[in-house]
Amino acid sequence: MNWHLDVKSTEEREEILNVVKQLGPWYQSFDLADWLKIEGIHDGDSVLACLDGLGFPHDFSDKIVLDVGCNAGYYSFVARSRGARRVVGVELGPHYVQQARYLSNLLGLDVEFINGDAHRIDASLGLFDIVICTGLMYHIQDPTNVLSRLSAVCTDTLLVESEFLLDPALSSMARFIEGTYMDDPTNWWIYGPQCLEGMVRAAGFQSAEFKGFYREPHGEHSPEGIPKGGRGFLIGKKRG
Repeated sequence: MNWHLDVKSTEEREEILNVVKQLGPWYQSFDLADWLKIEGIHDGDSVLACLDGLGFPHDFSDKIVLDVGCNAGYYSFVARSRGARRVVGVELGPHYVQQARYLSNLLGLDVEFINGDAHRIDASLGLFDIVICTGLMYHIQDPTNVLSRLSAVCTDTLLVESEFLLDPALSSMARFIEGTYMDDPTNWWIYGPQCLEGMVRAAGFQSAEFKGFYREPHGEHSPEGIPKGGRGFLIGKKRG
């Protein structure tokens, strides 16, 4: 995204750089100016370019958007920058909520960030035209419950970026992770594309379509010896 942070004062730049350092480590990267590049594991700009090619909306005009598992708010800010009327970001990690709120103020993008659990989302947040769910579903221990909760507050579109099984023969299945995957004990599932499509429909969406992979590490394995999944994008619709 082309977020241009216009700060000319050397003193103010140094203050911002100090706060960014104090708020680290960062998972999401943000390229905000030639003097302010926040480095993280998730390169939002490159991933967004791929998702845009797979059907991620270029226009959020007048939409009300929920970003679940928003981390530091990258996709929340994308939605707001692309015209969303209201954006709410929900994130379990208070560290990331603090980062997101700081960037919201810094960029002048009005987004409401809430420290909360996807397993507890309900209508008290309101109803949303679009629900964004990036890098979350494989961290969800009870995915059918969470998808049903997201469906209950979504009136139109669900956008899911996730890890998926690469083997076409396993497309209708899911791999349960017992222990760790990629040295992370919060990884629970790797879904086959058809499997997650069916789960989204069962949750109350009329249609669900896997749009394709944007990263396919064929033949690679995790440190635990588990075949690595690819990264892909799925869109669920309340109306076909």
